Amino acid sequence: MDKQREQATKIAHQFIVYQESECADQKEQEHPFDALWQSIYDMCKLIHFEIADGFSEEEFQEAYQWLKKYQELTDDYQTFEIEF
Repeated sequence: MDKQREQATKIAHQFIVYQESECADQKEQEHPFDALWQSIYDMCKLIHFEIADGFSEEEFQEAYQWLKKYQELTDDYQTFEIEF
């Protein structure tokens, strides 16, 4: 599972939505992957509700698909319902 988290983290750090997020995983030491996942989720919510603009549908979908794919690797968000 750690290798999957490393790969998922590497992918997410390349997203435009991550680069515009608070990058909380860089600060969070106890559950850095959860903080990364939450950062991407927060940005997707902001994009979805048109609070954050300047993102393409492709960028949003890329991040949204990542959330769904790697949710099982989180510690605290495995059963969290992603709503957009």
